[in-house]
Amino acid sequence: MKDVIGLVDCHTSPSLGELTAHRTLASTSFLGRYAFIDFTLSNFCNSEIPTVGVLVKDHQRSILKHMGNMLSWVNNTKTGHVHIFYNEKGLLNPAYNSDIANIRENDWVLYDSQANYIVFASPHILLNIDLRPILEEHIARKEECTLVYQEREDCLTSFLGGDIIHLDEEGYVKKMEKNDGSKKKAKVSLEIIIVNRTLLAELTRRHQMVDASWGVRELLPYCLNNHLFRIHAHEFKGYARCFDSLKHYVDYSFELLDRNIASSLFLEERPIYTLTHDTPPALYGEESSVSNSFISNGCVIEGEVKDSIICRNVRIGRHAKVRRSIILSNVAIGDRSSLQDVVVDKYVIVTARHELKGDPSNIIYFPQGAIL
Repeated sequence: MKDVIGLVDCHTSPSLGELTAHRTLASTSFLGRYAFIDFTLSNFCNSEIPTVGVLVKDHQRSILKHMGNMLSWVNNTKTGHVHIFYNEKGLLNPAYNSDIANIRENDWVLYDSQANYIVFASPHILLNIDLRPILEEHIARKEECTLVYQEREDCLTSFLGGDIIHLDEEGYVKKMEKNDGSKKKAKVSLEIIIVNRTLLAELTRRHQMVDASWGVRELLPYCLNNHLFRIHAHEFKGYARCFDSLKHYVDYSFELLDRNIASSLFLEERPIYTLTHDTPPALYGEESSVSNSFISNGCVIEGEVKDSIICRNVRIGRHAKVRRSIILSNVAIGDRSSLQDVVVDKYVIVTARHELKGDPSNIIYFPQGAIL
């Protein structure tokens, strides 16, 4: 699809507390070897969208570090490109650092490209989706804007702060409102939006006249209420999760330890790509014990790991026990230590015989570089 550009919109991503204090959610580690942005980029790649832009709100360093040469998500290195969109002015004035302002600073996507359609997608909403039939429907129906949604029955606790949509008889959005947790069942936006390039150019122009602090999510309801254009809705029925808190980060990570659930996200026909690392396979000691866990390359496991996710280059000492925990990369856990219901960030050292214990309803986070 040469006339389509995909945009990874990091401006819409929520904070996961201290876990995202020094990195963007898009580059945050997930399931040991991935980052959240890998899923969005893979969706574009598998949908044959050759040109992709990453709308970076902040923490540009962490995005660039994870993406490397950016070729892991490109099908054809001659025609495919991944671009970083960065609004330097936004750092000086965060209140106006929106995705629309970012596009204005990188307006080649509107005026110098050959694309007729722009696809926005948010990295904090995890799903595996083929965008090709949705784009084909959008083009065939001659729509100006299409929004992908999912009907869910867990809106009391999930997709909080996201958009709930109401449809008319023709399948167009007639109303949008924030999910305040008062409805159990609702149609929620998956924050995948297809916009015609000419319409996006008009939105960018109108943005300054309406409210310069708004982004795409705020501008769409305004345009809808003022009948400026119609928004067609497309329903997605596969696996989708919104990562908007540390609790959801932990809960949704652990649910993917179930092969039946994981198989609905990791599909053979649409693989998830990530940056490869030149690390050896995990090494297991003679007395080690591992069950129901993800163990990444480069790890040395000499203790017991159960119901946990262990990222790259983690060393777990002899007779140490790790249960229901997420351990990020380059962590050293000393002999006979005990970790349960914790999230341990990168470069942490847990000394021998140390105990770190939370509980399933109160996961404890330990910051990057701590010595415990």
